[in-house]
Amino acid sequence: MIIENDATQLYSLLQSINAIVWKADSDMSRFLFIDEHIKTVLGFPHNSWLQTPNFWAGQIHPDDISVIERYRALKNDDNPVHVFEYRMLTNTGAVVWIKDTVSLAYSNDEKPRLCGVMLDVTLTKRLQAVEKLERDILQINSDLSTPVNEVLLTYLRGLEQLFPQMHCSIHRVVNGKLMNGLAVTLPKDYMDSLIGHPIGENEGSCGSAAALKQRVIVSDLSKDHRWEKFLSVVSKYNLAACWANPVINAEGEVIAVLGMYYNTPKTPGKEELEVMEKTTSLLRIILEDRQHTETVREANLLMLQSQDLAHFGNWRWDIVNDVVSWSPALYNIYGLDQYNFKATFEGYMERLHPDDKESIFNTIMQVLNTGVDAEFEERVFRPDGSMRYLRSWAKLKKDENGKPLEMIGACLDNTQKVLYANAIEQQSRQLLDIAWLQSHAIRSPLVRILGITELLQNADNSEEERKKLLIYLSTSAHELDEQIKLISQKTEVIV
Repeated sequence: MIIENDATQLYSLLQSINAIVWKADSDMSRFLFIDEHIKTVLGFPHNSWLQTPNFWAGQIHPDDISVIERYRALKNDDNPVHVFEYRMLTNTGAVVWIKDTVSLAYSNDEKPRLCGVMLDVTLTKRLQAVEKLERDILQINSDLSTPVNEVLLTYLRGLEQLFPQMHCSIHRVVNGKLMNGLAVTLPKDYMDSLIGHPIGENEGSCGSAAALKQRVIVSDLSKDHRWEKFLSVVSKYNLAACWANPVINAEGEVIAVLGMYYNTPKTPGKEELEVMEKTTSLLRIILEDRQHTETVREANLLMLQSQDLAHFGNWRWDIVNDVVSWSPALYNIYGLDQYNFKATFEGYMERLHPDDKESIFNTIMQVLNTGVDAEFEERVFRPDGSMRYLRSWAKLKKDENGKPLEMIGACLDNTQKVLYANAIEQQSRQLLDIAWLQSHAIRSPLVRILGITELLQNADNSEEERKKLLIYLSTSAHELDEQIKLISQKTEVIV
């Protein structure tokens, strides 16, 4: 009596966790007993298991049929308990994961029998598969060379493999409209028909979800007012159910909407709702990450363009690993090819003007030893021998213990400014020369000419004296003319 009560309690316990108790012959060709709950799990009539030979083997997933021989080999195995996990097909073709705990027993006729307890672990398996898919997608997304649409399509394809009856879609939401539709198994014409469609409370599942900023579940499109205007379209493509969830960014804006379609009316279970939420969360991560990356990329591009326009470059010296990196603009300033010249501290020192090497080295070492920022002038030579004048800055970064980590800096190509200043200085010197010529070299012959002119006006001069004065006058005039020509030449040089 006690044994019977214990058995009854055990059976009740197994039923409470939806366990399926069964008993079959040792080669699993005929079931002697199986719990009626099996119909709930796989959909087949209970008597099919008891009356149809090899019924169990016929429902094993094609990729898992090797498990049949493993069951049949148990009659020769000494281990008391065995656990198997495999897939079976329901009466509708859906996949169900079974975890079966099996033991070998002998009946009164001493024939070996297999007894077991089956559990439907489909939910656990699918959630594990979804988590693995998420990890794989995040890994793919980390490679920024992979287009975001390719990442999203890979994700949708993975979801549909886990849920074969599901058809997934993603639409971006831009200016209150559905845009850039992506899908793997939904008809392209249907997806294209939604592009540019406005969102709204009665605009299908996706349009409503985006407008309301909340999940919208439509289990039967033919009976829902939000799909009235689209019935001819969905019937054309044999769509019967659609669940949608908005993807909302950190600013509270709807940036996309996830759609899950079925060809037959269907209400989501706990598993599907959980997958929908997990999928939406991952889509948010992917889309926001790519948007942030694109923003950073655009900012970097603008910075690089600005550096080129301003002739401004920057550098970084990883002191711990002794690795130096230059910005593209800095390579341009030095006239070097970033693919053929490896930036190093030694290479930098080699390009300095000989008269600047010692002072620049001391400046860099002072920054390294004291941590005080430095600003300095330097001259560098390009490979073609031309010299550039740079105004540079250096700053040291340390860890929490004060140990130098890296030095960063920037260089402004001041060459044009320096050359212009030098040209102005040279012009100033030339103008001073001209001023001296005007005040001294020209004045001397001019004074003589004025004096000779006064003497020629004296009527008492003899003819011989007048001739001498005219010769002096001519000589002084020629001297004045030469000085004027010299001034003219110097003026042309300045211009």
